[in-house]
Amino acid sequence: MKKIELAFLHPAAEKFLPLLKKYRAVLIVLLTGMLLLASGGWFKDAKQVKTAEKGAEPTFAVFDLDTFEQDLGEKLSAIEGAGRVSLMLSLDETEEAVYAVDVRQTQTGENGKSYESSLTVLSDGSYGQSPVSVKNLLPTFRGAVVLCDGADNTAVRYAVTQAVSTICGVGTDKVTVLKMAAGT
Repeated sequence: MKKIELAFLHPAAEKFLPLLKKYRAVLIVLLTGMLLLASGGWFKDAKQVKTAEKGAEPTFAVFDLDTFEQDLGEKLSAIEGAGRVSLMLSLDETEEAVYAVDVRQTQTGENGKSYESSLTVLSDGSYGQSPVSVKNLLPTFRGAVVLCDGADNTAVRYAVTQAVSTICGVGTDKVTVLKMAAGT
């Protein structure tokens, strides 16, 4: 093996060169890692780029009762023999948002404890603040009234009752299926 001329290097560099030869594999791994970190996302696929552009904060869909009733009515009308369907749902509880809260406990004396809580807010940088939402609880249903053309058929009435009970999470005793009037 040919020795490299190091006359122009400082004597400390000559001592450093054997260490570089000994640990060259570690050095290659470190340099590769630094290169990947410095690339700054050159290797992201399009899906990751789109989610990064949208922002990291999760967004929750807002529940709309009218839209839900309309969509469920369309699905129920697809049941064989149901015909036209009109649906009315009754809510027991409306939609509820759960926000993050900071709770601090302090000891006051021997038996006294004091609790202090504050709502966690997120600043968007332009003098705006919004609370940090942990989760959104969907509304709970109390019952349903379904009007359909095919309600005089027991099998159709049973299928509609089971479908509404399953989708809305209520018992079958809370779902009433009635025959729709001819002129409606």
